[in-house]
Amino acid sequence: MQYRVRFTLSLFFALFVLTIPLSAQLLSSNASLMGQYYVRYLGVDGYCQCPVSFSGVFTFDGNGGFTVTSGQGIYNNGSDNVLNTLVTGSYTVWSSGLVSMTNPFDNTNSGTTLYGGVGQGAVVASSTDTAYLDLFVAIPVATGSSNATLSGTYQVADLEFYAGSFNNSRNNLFTMTADGSGNLGNVTVSGASINLSNKPTTQTISGATYTVAANGSGTLTLPAPSGVATLNQLLAGSKALYVSPDGSFFIAGSASGYDIIVGAKAPSASVQPKFTGLYFTGELENYANGGVNAGIYGYDGASNELGDAAGDELVHERVNPDGYPSYDETYNDNFTFNAAGVASGNDYALAVSGNGNFAFVIGNGGDYYLQVYVKAPANTAPASGVFLYPTGVVNAASNSPFTAQLSPGEVITLYGAGMANTTTSSSAPFPTTLAGVQVLLNGVAIPIYSVSPTQISAVVPYAISGNSVVLTVQVNNNGTMSNQVFEYAGTTSPGVFTVPPGGLGDGAILHPNYSLVSESSPAKVGETIAIYLTGLGPVTPTVTAGTPAPNSSAVVNPLDVYIDGLPATVAYAGLAPGLGGLYQLNVTIPAGVTSGDVTLEISTVDADNVQATIPISQ
Repeated sequence: MQYRVRFTLSLFFALFVLTIPLSAQLLSSNASLMGQYYVRYLGVDGYCQCPVSFSGVFTFDGNGGFTVTSGQGIYNNGSDNVLNTLVTGSYTVWSSGLVSMTNPFDNTNSGTTLYGGVGQGAVVASSTDTAYLDLFVAIPVATGSSNATLSGTYQVADLEFYAGSFNNSRNNLFTMTADGSGNLGNVTVSGASINLSNKPTTQTISGATYTVAANGSGTLTLPAPSGVATLNQLLAGSKALYVSPDGSFFIAGSASGYDIIVGAKAPSASVQPKFTGLYFTGELENYANGGVNAGIYGYDGASNELGDAAGDELVHERVNPDGYPSYDETYNDNFTFNAAGVASGNDYALAVSGNGNFAFVIGNGGDYYLQVYVKAPANTAPASGVFLYPTGVVNAASNSPFTAQLSPGEVITLYGAGMANTTTSSSAPFPTTLAGVQVLLNGVAIPIYSVSPTQISAVVPYAISGNSVVLTVQVNNNGTMSNQVFEYAGTTSPGVFTVPPGGLGDGAILHPNYSLVSESSPAKVGETIAIYLTGLGPVTPTVTAGTPAPNSSAVVNPLDVYIDGLPATVAYAGLAPGLGGLYQLNVTIPAGVTSGDVTLEISTVDADNVQATIPISQ
């Protein structure tokens, strides 16, 4: 059965008028990345399936140019130097701290770009939307360091393609204690490797040592565990070591191997781990569990750690699958930490640093990856004027982090200060000026639903390009302009409205009698429900953004809906009749779903969203 319901206006608008605290921050710029940085890089050239690694120094000039000052890298199992064609490049740091930079490790000269963020104490990036799949981590070069700089207990994680073979992948997460004098003692490494049948394994390294010179460089020496064959060793060898100026973070890797090691000072036993706020993320993965999803992946993005009792996070990742187009993935997760700052699940283990600036995630058995979190900048906003948070333009339904792409027809929420002189809302057709306020997208005023001094809701026009171009967003409050914020553009960016709003919990979903699907009134197998969301891109017939939708329309780009992981039949996919900026899916609950709150997944041509849940009963 196909039906089109007119969602209650007051409920719809309430779903994207909410307040989410954001870290106030000054504007980052190219000058935020200046001076000498140590770099550890591990990647895969997707053209030839060749591993790539590098340890060395980059010098950033603060004006958008960098030079690979020194270092050693290997490519294609040591047959080539990774820097035989390019030792200089360019970079751009956006106001949010997002960074894009030339990838000098691309021997093909195909214009590969690293995307990531300049965070608190480190830079993390990955070459998404290219044929390279990689993880880039950089920290400032130190002065006045010594062995004493590396002192205390550290959370350590690593990923290795031993001997340049993805079939020899290794992945570990463990702690080690530095005595400040160059000794690590006995280190118990916990992890898995393909050669050990993907099973959780522990091995003990005896007599591990390190050195740290005045500039923060040194050597990490990890003797082979006794009695373990080389192919079965989780971690061993001499590694180039780089330690941050304050000793809270380090990176390391073999000069002649394909690995990346990261470490951060662990929380003390008496202090709860600090894992809240916005983080930039980068990741490299070898999914070796078989099946259609097996292969190498690279990721960049951001996560918003909400700091609630459940340990919830909202995540955006730009996923770069080997041999396939990149796409946006938005989802939620949650972590419960033990006293050591470690959270474990069926398929991951995550450790957070004591200062809360870093976190690492590895896979468990068969899924080999290293994901690095670096906290985004958090400074003080201007005391007056019109200010748009550089990280404060988000999907109004999912509230996914600011790195997620914007798409035609999407309802967005903007957070800031001094953005309006009053609080008011409009009705469809939404005006492009409301209470003297305009939102400018690439310099053009777009439809606005509501304004307040700290929050604006607006609709992205259907005319924007969906080809991953960069968009500018700016607020004009009665003639006073805000700072510009930069956002990626895409074809779609699905986000399901939730009740209560915020992107977590049950979706804004109606029964055929127009009542809300809820814990007390769950959906049933075989029932056709109406799901309300945003970000599905262009529709036919053509509609002006923010105007009342016709009685029937259809999204131009195909999509799939999965409920509890099972494909569901979509009877209608278009705009919600009579409303501006709201999409509606009429979907039949498939047989085989379990009872309780189950996942709802919306998959489109260039994005995937798994956040909202649906209460189900049989």
